[in-house]
Amino acid sequence: MCGRYRIKDTDVLTEHLRASFGIPDWVMTPRYNIAPSQDLPVITMSDEGHAAVRTMRWGLVPFWDKSAKPKLAPINAQAEKVVTNGMFRRAVQTHRCLVPADGFYEWLRLDEKTKVPFDIHFRDRRPFYMAGLYEPATPERPATYAVLTTSANELMARIHNRMPAILNLAAAKRWLKPGAVTEGDVATLTAPPPADEMEANPVSSLVNSPRHDVPECIVPVAFTPPPCQGELF
Repeated sequence: MCGRYRIKDTDVLTEHLRASFGIPDWVMTPRYNIAPSQDLPVITMSDEGHAAVRTMRWGLVPFWDKSAKPKLAPINAQAEKVVTNGMFRRAVQTHRCLVPADGFYEWLRLDEKTKVPFDIHFRDRRPFYMAGLYEPATPERPATYAVLTTSANELMARIHNRMPAILNLAAAKRWLKPGAVTEGDVATLTAPPPADEMEANPVSSLVNSPRHDVPECIVPVAFTPPPCQGELF
């Protein structure tokens, strides 16, 4: 799954958005511990082919829920099921988006009481785009979105069996392009990135609380894997 991510190098992301999507400069405060239910930037494309940054709330409310206090607001959607799942199948055809980030967090479970957080990112520290779906704003609430997840690559499989669906630039542009997609299209676009391009650093439990949105969240810490996981990292 993907329950936390970060956007710390906002200047780098701004340059990337301008060069790759023609999006004018936008201002954002660096974020080190993004959590569900927060209002965050996503990238959408109009029918005319113009990309733009919009603010949406993380946690997709299905289109049929018109209440002010929705009962369902999933933060993730499994890429393998979005074309057929009733909650997402309309959005995947009409409301696809990109969720920018430059790292995400996942927790390695050591036992029933112990989990170790890891900061996962590309080795070259480049920004990336996660496949997303959204539902437009209503009179009761803002636009909402979910991040797609896919099977883990070899690096992530040592921590968790799922990871966010990170798209290369060509796949990101295809994902944004208006028009229908098939199950095969989604599977191809959301295939996990090469494990050797990524790294996972253990970080402190500071990141466990969304109240902590500070640079210290991504500072690596020492971690000695248990004997049975000696080959982990």
